[in-house]
Amino acid sequence: MDLGDFPLESIGLPAAVFRSEAGQHVHVNAAFRALMEDRLGPDKAPLFEDLDALLGGQLQDVNPESGDSIIQEIKIGRKRHSFEFTVGLISRGETNAVLLLGVDKSDVVKAEAKLSSYVGIIEENNRELQRLANTDPLTEAANRRALFNRFEELVKQVSDFHCTVSILDIDHFKRYNDEYGHDFGDFVLKTFAQQVRVQLADKTIFARIGGEEFCVVDYSGGAEMAREKLQGALDAVRDLQLDTPKTESVNITFSAGVAEYGRDGHTLDDLLKNADRALYYAKANGRSCVIPYSAELFEKRDTTLIARVDNLKSRE
Repeated sequence: MDLGDFPLESIGLPAAVFRSEAGQHVHVNAAFRALMEDRLGPDKAPLFEDLDALLGGQLQDVNPESGDSIIQEIKIGRKRHSFEFTVGLISRGETNAVLLLGVDKSDVVKAEAKLSSYVGIIEENNRELQRLANTDPLTEAANRRALFNRFEELVKQVSDFHCTVSILDIDHFKRYNDEYGHDFGDFVLKTFAQQVRVQLADKTIFARIGGEEFCVVDYSGGAEMAREKLQGALDAVRDLQLDTPKTESVNITFSAGVAEYGRDGHTLDDLLKNADRALYYAKANGRSCVIPYSAELFEKRDTTLIARVDNLKSRE
């Protein structure tokens, strides 16, 4: 049987049959010829070279026995179409040839591109939602939920985990709101968070845990180093002069209590409680200082820990 006897017109897709040799004629159906119209003209019989050129020179490198496919963009009129051509061997009696079938996947490609774009948008939105769910909107510090989640992750993932947990409380914060308004109070909170964050190491969690209270989990080194960083943050914040809505300017200070993982507790709840007790002591002793928790700072009366200070002031 001659190649021209293959019933290509009965195939609804662009189809061609040929032998993979230069100079050999290629038999195509009307749908395939339409793809080659700009190259052939109405009367020229296509050759293997014409078919290979249409497919960007890929045809000569395809092994028909492997079931490979060729992806090629073809211009039809003013539009470009993305075709996938499947190559396979066929036999009719003693005649062996290669069959090439094309499928226009332009709509599929466009749909996949749109889907990929939509997936990207959804993923970006999910990341933003995740960020918002774990971030304090005013200061952009982590929120309480993120603090606890990240702490649990670190305990499980970091071998020989060790850290310090500190609570920082802006001194006399109520005065900023009362004297200058809540907008200025928000400005103080944002400025404070920015300045403290600059002083912290990479291996820290910085979170706002309520009002003017912030928490620092430092797992970058030893307890003494963590306290030195907090003292550096206190010095940096204390040097700031913030212009108020009135004529004067004010500075910021904070008090901090520090608890050490292992020595002062193994859970974040316990560490926060002991850091809070040390903070209570710091505020009762003049504020603007960093105090590590120690049982020696307190005496137990019944079931209550009482700070050993004279003229203990109520905590703000």
